[in-house]
Amino acid sequence: MNKKRLFFSLMYIVLAGFIFIPLVQAKETRLKWGATSVRSSGYAHGVLFAKAVNQAYPGEITITVVETGGWIENLSRMRQGLLKLAQVNPVSAYTAYHGLFDFKDQKNPNIRMLATTAISTFTFVAAKDTGITTIEGLHGKKMGMNPLTTSERLGRMFLEANGIMPDYKWGGTASNLEAMKARTVDSWSRPGFRDGAIAELALTRPLNFLPITEEHLKKYNEKYPAHGKGIISPAGQYRGHDKDYLTLAFVEGEMADKEIPADVIYKILKAVYAKRMDMVKVDASFREGGLADFPKLTMEYCDVPLHPGAIKFYRELGLKIPDKLLPPEMK
Repeated sequence: MNKKRLFFSLMYIVLAGFIFIPLVQAKETRLKWGATSVRSSGYAHGVLFAKAVNQAYPGEITITVVETGGWIENLSRMRQGLLKLAQVNPVSAYTAYHGLFDFKDQKNPNIRMLATTAISTFTFVAAKDTGITTIEGLHGKKMGMNPLTTSERLGRMFLEANGIMPDYKWGGTASNLEAMKARTVDSWSRPGFRDGAIAELALTRPLNFLPITEEHLKKYNEKYPAHGKGIISPAGQYRGHDKDYLTLAFVEGEMADKEIPADVIYKILKAVYAKRMDMVKVDASFREGGLADFPKLTMEYCDVPLHPGAIKFYRELGLKIPDKLLPPEMK
């Protein structure tokens, strides 16, 4: 009887083990990664990131890329809890994190940065036939501008900080391009290396490419701290672009809610880092924008605290984390 009881007891333990194994296995983490419009390079970047993570951690972490209206909308969705992971311009993230300027009523101290993934040029152009050759020459002139976008916000703030107030004509990319071609506006600005719209425009209407100065950046930072970042625009991107010059840097980054577990963020960055050279081969903006060395870009161009999982990742690479990038929970 005792042997029979012992047999059934052992069988119960074995069967219970099979029954409860799935209950103690790690739960899969599913995250939506807010990107941009499907027509923009930002969406393609999100797809590349998601692919790297999903392949590295099948059944453990699953990323789904979500189309959004852009980086400003991503900040709004993050604050409302509709996204936990998203692309962002780190300068705008800084403003939202601290609740400054146009984000004073939308402060979100839960933002944590993962990385600065690419730097590109912000190109100010004016048609040659207008005679405009300097940034100051834009004052009072008709300028195409895309409303409610990161590029509109930052371009307008930069000009305003330098006392320059163009006569803005609001429209989307296509309508602004046609307005420049039709000579109903004098100038325009666009972010990105070898922007397709500027390239098309330069073929039909000769352009002047307007440089900025260190003094412009200084005034920008005095009015809007941490906003003024400069970059050299290399010659040859467009017809008539004959020499290098200083212009605004347009920065792309990735942010997360602080509640995402540190090990998840750490693994996401590990996966992206492992595949970064493959991404550089297939995406020109990543190649020219410096994705291959995104840890260095993050240390130089980010002013918002990093996620603890990102801190672990960068420290493993041997990087010293500036105090400004340490989140409150790690101080």
